[in-house]
Amino acid sequence: MLQVLSGCCPWSEIRAEPSIIIKMSQGCGPQRPDSYPLIIDSDWNFIQECLQFKSELRPPADKVLDFVMHRSHSSTPCALQIFGISVDSSNSEKNVELAEARINQLLRPIAHNAGKTMRQTFSPPIKILLGDTFSLHLRYRRRFRKIDDEDIHFDLTDMLRTSDARQEYHKSHDNIKIVVVLSGNTITEHTEQSASTSDTTLELQPTTSEIIQICPRFRILVIGKTGVGKSLLINRAFGVHEAMASFHKPGEADIDHEFISPQNDRFVLHDSKGFEPGEEGNVIIVRDFIERRRKKPDLKDQIHAVWLCFEIPRAGGRLLETGTEDFLTLKRNGNLGNIPVIVVFTQYDKLLERIHRTLDESPLVGLSSSAVKEFIKNKADAELKEICIGPLEKFAGLDVPYAMVSTKEEYAETLARLIQITEDRVCKHVVTEASVMISIAQRVDPGLKFKASIDVGKRRYWKALTSYPAFQDRGLRDWLRVLHFDIVAVWNFDDPYSYLYSDDFRKLMVNMIDKLDSGPTTKTMAVIAKYVYPSYGAAFQHFAAYVVDLTLVFQTLCLVLGGQELSRRAIKLAVASYHASPTSGEVHNWIQEYNRTLTLRQRADRDTLDRIIELMELYHIDEEGISAIRAQIPTVDSVPDEPW
Repeated sequence: MLQVLSGCCPWSEIRAEPSIIIKMSQGCGPQRPDSYPLIIDSDWNFIQECLQFKSELRPPADKVLDFVMHRSHSSTPCALQIFGISVDSSNSEKNVELAEARINQLLRPIAHNAGKTMRQTFSPPIKILLGDTFSLHLRYRRRFRKIDDEDIHFDLTDMLRTSDARQEYHKSHDNIKIVVVLSGNTITEHTEQSASTSDTTLELQPTTSEIIQICPRFRILVIGKTGVGKSLLINRAFGVHEAMASFHKPGEADIDHEFISPQNDRFVLHDSKGFEPGEEGNVIIVRDFIERRRKKPDLKDQIHAVWLCFEIPRAGGRLLETGTEDFLTLKRNGNLGNIPVIVVFTQYDKLLERIHRTLDESPLVGLSSSAVKEFIKNKADAELKEICIGPLEKFAGLDVPYAMVSTKEEYAETLARLIQITEDRVCKHVVTEASVMISIAQRVDPGLKFKASIDVGKRRYWKALTSYPAFQDRGLRDWLRVLHFDIVAVWNFDDPYSYLYSDDFRKLMVNMIDKLDSGPTTKTMAVIAKYVYPSYGAAFQHFAAYVVDLTLVFQTLCLVLGGQELSRRAIKLAVASYHASPTSGEVHNWIQEYNRTLTLRQRADRDTLDRIIELMELYHIDEEGISAIRAQIPTVDSVPDEPW
């Protein structure tokens, strides 16, 4: 089935046969081929079942036959395209503060307009199939400033029926007028999209939208006793407030409950209490929960990683209780499948403080403050090796990675390290979409945002940097629009009013690259806005500058924001700071000079894309550097905000 649908044999990404055998023995499967619309989620999940290493885990022949027969006769149902949504609450007592369109798991915010109206256009349009779910989520204030949330659901059958007659669908709810701008009803089939069709002949769709359709949220299970610091860990790692609100009494946890934060809906959390001595019941609960989730057909419903949290014990204290050993035995024996389990040693800062407090200071005489910190860290690492890492590796082996973390700002690099380990394990043992989603969901490591931006861009649209026909077929504005959407989606700031998707912010970015001088072939952005296609040299220059500028502006925004909700003031400060910095001039000068020295044939070389990526990475600041710089920057007050 994999070869028929994609034209690629299983394991075609690996040339050496012994490497395939090793991968299979480790429980790994072949990679899912990119950019093959014929392989839908249900196909891929069934293919993975068929490729299980153990024969007893593979489906029987009659089940395979039924699946293939059903798949061969199925076709894609009717579809709608949504070009925009407007919400008018002028005649309602409700004061709408937030509106989001929800298509299955895809969330698209509706921006504020004049007065009590909100309006959002979608370019490219959102495609909805019959059988999908479509609703509008509203958050509004009633009297006495009480906040309410409400979901307004749409009947897709009724929308499809009326879409032939008019291009708008109207709905009224509590005197709130909702208008959905539609295209005509179209019938499409996956088989109509030939494998030879190039990306440039199709509608430019954001790559992140496709990833989000497959895996809308990173799903994580966190296990740990009360007081170990799970809530603070999640809050800091994913940039939210009160991720685990008190749905339960202290010490209790419902492992099936899904915690989704309104400040960051790109992850979903499952909480489990730790494994107490002599209590085997929770090990069974966790094991059964993971097994249920493993059997889910869709990636979005499966567990993508487990964090097993311990507070660092004092010397002589026992790290692994009986229940913990039982759980790690399940992992070691393969009973938990390929789900990555990462051990997290929390409150690392307390260990450093204790060692500093009890340290004989005579060896520290004459040392600088940085040398003293390094000395204390080495002592702490030696103690950790003895009381934590040694016992863990002795029992669980080397296949269970670990990280020491502190949730204090000055130790932010420890959280970044935890996220990096998790992303690496998910990428190796789950699927690419889940590893991209943890990079999107996390808010402590700008380096992973850089990496994910590059990975997402290279899948499709950054190839336009080396494609003259791509720029001939599409206007530059189309390319800039779709890459803007992808980069904004990857950085995933707390942006409840969709400022980063707004035309005002895009104008700020366009104005920066419009100042590039590429000689007589340059087309100004005013002309580009009228859909005139620029020369390839000018287009290449503007495209490359937009990619690098937007990414580095977001790095600056991380410094300015400091974990706060996004404001126009913070955005304008980040743009102005980057534009006035030497970095901006160096980036533009490099791109201009590089562009002038290349022939058309040289621009089309793959090395060109690699050079642009190297330019981005040259100005990347790691998390330790981000923390050091942020400590010197005063917090930007976002209330009251200011206009664009």
